[in-house]
Amino acid sequence: MPILTWAGLHRIWAVGIGITILIALVAAGVWFFEIRSPGTSVDLRQALRLYRENQRSELTGTGDLPTPGVYQYRTSGGEQLSVGGISRGFPAKTDMIVTDAGCVTMKWEPLVQHMEGLVACPGDNGALSLTSALSYEQIAGTETTSVIRCPAGMYFVPPHPTVGERWRTTCHSPGQNVVFTGSVVGLTSVDVGGQMVPALHTRITLLFSGAQSGTNPNNYWVSLSNGLILRQSETVDVSQKAGPLGSVRYTEQMAITLASTSPVR
Repeated sequence: MPILTWAGLHRIWAVGIGITILIALVAAGVWFFEIRSPGTSVDLRQALRLYRENQRSELTGTGDLPTPGVYQYRTSGGEQLSVGGISRGFPAKTDMIVTDAGCVTMKWEPLVQHMEGLVACPGDNGALSLTSALSYEQIAGTETTSVIRCPAGMYFVPPHPTVGERWRTTCHSPGQNVVFTGSVVGLTSVDVGGQMVPALHTRITLLFSGAQSGTNPNNYWVSLSNGLILRQSETVDVSQKAGPLGSVRYTEQMAITLASTSPVR
């Protein structure tokens, strides 16, 4: 082979290797900074901004609903994906953004990339009906927003709750059926900043089928006076059959306890 031809081919081969390495480095950078990076905490300033954007009226809460504002919680737990060792923990202190427009919306937002919440409406005999469950997730380069809507009869707090009482309802989101089962575990109290607050302990489990499958059991300790979440523990184990990363299993464990019954506004 002539020296000039060999040198030209060698140069092209070397440039090709260089481009391949560059692409690999860029991909690795994207993986590290975009996919593997931990989530960004939502601080109190951001939580207050979100609260003020959503609380349009001057409602200050009724006897049946929590006072609107930002509530702070002691927090533990985190979330994981079954691919690439992707995981992140939740901050030790997180916020619940509570707004009131006749029905109460409670959104727990530990990270800019993670939100989960519910909408509950007051009913007869002290009931709180769960009308929808909300979530937003940004992880591994993908974003998912979900609104699960429930018909009448799905309770966050049933009327005249009695220990052992159970209820079951099928709720829906696009391409997804979610069976909600609830039960009353008992009456208790929760230590909130050194104050023992009377609470109703309920358990609500979500069973997913459709685009995703799996379970999401929740234990709630709810204020008997206004339905505010005083304490919550949650486990999520859901698999997605197809998506940008193929078959993926998502798991989450979290526990939160209210630090003060007085919201920041």
